[in-house]
Amino acid sequence: MRNLSLPALTAVLVSTAAGAQTAPVTAPYTVQTQPGARSGGGTVNDVALWVNPADPAASRLITADQNNGLFTYALDGGELQGNTEGTSLSVDVLGGFPLAGGTSAALVLSASPTLQGLVPYVMDATADGGGLTRLSPTSAPLDVGVTYGTVRLARLEDGTIQAFGGLVSGGGLRQFLLTPTDGGVTGTPLRDIPAGNVLGLAVDPAYHALYVAQQGQGLYRYGVDADAGTMGTQVVGLGDGGLTSVGRIALYEASGVDGYLVASDPSASTFVVFDRRTLGRVGAFQLVQDGGTDAVEQSRGLVAWSGALGTAFPEGLFAAHDGVSSSTLGDNLKLTSWGNVARAFTPPLIIAQQPADGGVDGGTDGGTVRDGGGGVIIPGDGNPIGGGSGTDDDSGCGCTSTSVPAVATLGLLALSLLVRRRRS
Repeated sequence: MRNLSLPALTAVLVSTAAGAQTAPVTAPYTVQTQPGARSGGGTVNDVALWVNPADPAASRLITADQNNGLFTYALDGGELQGNTEGTSLSVDVLGGFPLAGGTSAALVLSASPTLQGLVPYVMDATADGGGLTRLSPTSAPLDVGVTYGTVRLARLEDGTIQAFGGLVSGGGLRQFLLTPTDGGVTGTPLRDIPAGNVLGLAVDPAYHALYVAQQGQGLYRYGVDADAGTMGTQVVGLGDGGLTSVGRIALYEASGVDGYLVASDPSASTFVVFDRRTLGRVGAFQLVQDGGTDAVEQSRGLVAWSGALGTAFPEGLFAAHDGVSSSTLGDNLKLTSWGNVARAFTPPLIIAQQPADGGVDGGTDGGTVRDGGGGVIIPGDGNPIGGGSGTDDDSGCGCTSTSVPAVATLGLLALSLLVRRRRS
């Protein structure tokens, strides 16, 4: 039998170690929201994370409730505010939206079937309570008369702020250019994409990618730019890559180019992780209580955030809606450190340490875009290895990265085996 060279043997070992895990792993959640009287009995459909630029520990989760509207929660799980002027099927937030007078604020869009359109709000960090207020009480919702089931905001590479909404009637999605007006916001339609029944959206401007979870079909990728056409490519179909169903999706940005796309699989009560560069399946996980009980089930919303959020979540945050909670709290959110998720995998997923403000200008969620730069990537064993590397291409895919400690260990193992063979 021919002996493998050191580079060849190392390549084989790295390939084996970097392969996708088959069975789902489990990660413990550490906090759960405690719905108050206003949101009790509601049905959460989506969740967004607003990052407080002045005090990340005071950041807030915003839920879209199809019965009662919008609600904000502190990171300790306490309910802060309820907004019941209309029901909501989806919500997203993006910081740094320009307002009249030269100021800016975090823009919140709610997909409201009651008010029939995308309703704009702002998050005010200095306000009492939740800080969520209607941008202009007299302004009509964006695209009034149309019902949306999904909404995502993004700041693209050209600096424009855009919105993407999944249409309820007839399916597909619509893309808007957002511009500020006196006391409000205007949405100019740019493109309609016939994408079927849209359940989840995520935007990755670094790879010019718009990811769409299509009911009964799977996960698809479209070009994010308005002139990219309307044809998409399937990333994974149902029944492939361990994905039995597909719901909301979120982007975990470890750097400008590294990270993961996380898709909720409500039927399996799991979250499936795909490599951001290659879109290859990494594995799947469940959120459980310590001891492996009360797993998150039938999730209809998730957030994956890589910035430190105070002492409670210094390694970022993963939060998900739990549609079948065994606690007396009922329908709620479960929160955990991204580090808990990352270290549940073998080898661990990347843990990114972003600057204290998260590298954002006011808000983000699973579908929101930030600059992604400046962070230090931690492979899960506590050793920093710097930012992302590699060159992206027009397809949005690049080379799979493996942590330096893993490569070093495998290289030493290969060298040891080679030395033993030569001595014999």
